[in-house]
This record gives sequence, structure tokens and C-alpha cells, in this order.
Amino acid sequence: MERLKKIEKISVQKNLTENFLKLMPSFYEMESSFLSDVYKRYGDLEGGNIVICFARDCHLEILRKREKDMDFDLSLEKFWKNHKDVHQPKKKIILVSKETGLPKETARRKIISLIRSKHLRKGEKNRLFWEPASDLKETYVNIINEEIISLSKFIFEQGKFLYLNLPLSKIQKEIKSNYSFYWYHYLNVQLEYIKFWHDKLKDLEMLLIGLQVIIQTLNYLKRKSSDFSSLLNTKNLKNLSTKDANISATSVSDITGIPRATCIRKLDKFVKMKILFKDEKTKRYYLSFDQSTFNPMLQPEWMKHKISILSDFSSVVMKGLYR
Repeated sequence: MERLKKIEKISVQKNLTENFLKLMPSFYEMESSFLSDVYKRYGDLEGGNIVICFARDCHLEILRKREKDMDFDLSLEKFWKNHKDVHQPKKKIILVSKETGLPKETARRKIISLIRSKHLRKGEKNRLFWEPASDLKETYVNIINEEIISLSKFIFEQGKFLYLNLPLSKIQKEIKSNYSFYWYHYLNVQLEYIKFWHDKLKDLEMLLIGLQVIIQTLNYLKRKSSDFSSLLNTKNLKNLSTKDANISATSVSDITGIPRATCIRKLDKFVKMKILFKDEKTKRYYLSFDQSTFNPMLQPEWMKHKISILSDFSSVVMKGLYR
């Protein structure tokens, strides 16, 4: 009974709130891995976000098979067969626009491009649906396996603060065994998270690029101080030097897949916003801790939004592990 209380949403949300600073590295690394994979697969994050929208709906239709057959196999192993057997409902562009936060015309233009590149397909009566190409099966499974590892690490880290005995291997096995169930909820979280940042930054590439500087900084601070949360909570953050936690545009490009010239342009935009500093000698970038211009990805009031959507999903996974 006590363990069940720990994994209710309100308890998970409290845990995330109290320990989010310590959980930030694994969270941002999970997001970086997910968004980088999306960018590399689809060529841009706006188009990738539309595919996520259709993929989530596909997983929901697979999940509904359980309504008629409680033994229906939702595993990653069976996904390739399952997604070919379900009928994905018609989805209007205006709904795609609403769910992704993209303007209707942008959504329409991106959908046309995704059809041309065969990431989306058009069926009878102009019905749009997501169907990964058969020749990409091995690539798709490899990418999903990497994303499951990254996600499982984040759940594992949360479990430690709740004093739950959740072996990493058990989390990975559970997600793979009931893949479409968990991936429907996971993609739902990603849609909401990406939509939130699209509204704030108006540029999803800047989100992915900014994450790389934050991850570099957080890893540096963890090495610098054993009391990580206290270090980030101090009122003297603006006096904290992170010049040694720098990163080059080339490294950002290598990690994200975004062209180097684009990375330079958008990193320089962060510098103009006074969110980053640029070393003019080395041309490397590092985070500003001047709280008057503090990076919005680390702002406490915006963290509350992340915590709210993450606690729903984390609770779902933990309940699945203990059902």
C-alpha cells in the first residue's frame, strides 16, 4: 500500500519538484537524444513533430486492440506487424495544427513535404497516415531501443528518490513488452513539451541547440560540487563562472545533426539574447548565469510545466512496473 502511494501522480510530482535539479541532467539528456533522433530522421523538428502526432495516433489504435483482446501483444517486437494491421483515422490539417502548435499553412506545407519523402502516406479519400517504410525497420528498431534506454534511465533516477527498487533492466523490459502502451503516453508528453517550447521560442532548432549547452554546463557543475542542488539554488548564480563548461558549434552540430552554419547563427542569437557568452578567441559558447537574462529552459516557473506533464507519464510507467 505504501509503495502504491509513492507512485500516484501527486507523489511523483512532489518527488520531481523536490529533486528536479538533481534529475535535470538525465532529463535533458533524454530530451536531447529524442529530439536529435527526430531531427536526423525527418530533416527538421517541425516536420518531425507532425510525424510524432501521427505516430501517437497509430499507437492509440494499436492500444485499442486490447479492448477486444486483453492478451493482444503490444510489444516492440510485434509493432511492425501491428502498425500495418490497424486503420488510422482521418486527421484534418487544422487538428494537426492545433496539436503541434504550428500555423495551419506551415502544417500543410510540412505535410506535403513529408508525403514526398514518404514519411507520411496518403490513402483513400486523401486519408493521411503514418507508415514507416519496410526497408527502415532495422533502423527504426535501433533508434527506439536507444530511446528506451534513455527514457528508462530517467525513470530509474526518479525511482531512487522514491526509494523504489526499480532495476534499469526491468524498466527497459517492461517498456519493450508493452511498447505501444508506453509509447502512446511518451509521444503525448513529447507533443505537449515541444508545443510549449515552440510557443516560447518560436524556433525548435534553438531548443535542441540550447539543450546541448545546458547539458554541458550541468555535467560540469556536477563535477565541480557534490552539493549540486545547493549550487544551482544559490542567489549568487551570476557570480558562478561556467567558462570552462564551453562547447563549440561543431560539437553541437555533431550531436544534433543540425548544420554547423545554422548552429553558429542560432548560438549567436542566444548570445544577443544574453543567454550565452561567446569566447572571441576560441569561438566556443557557455551559459550565462546572470539571473536577469537567465536561460528560460532553467526558469523555475517554466520547470513547473515540465514537472506537470512528466509526472503523469512517470506515474503511468511506475504503475505498470508494479501492476
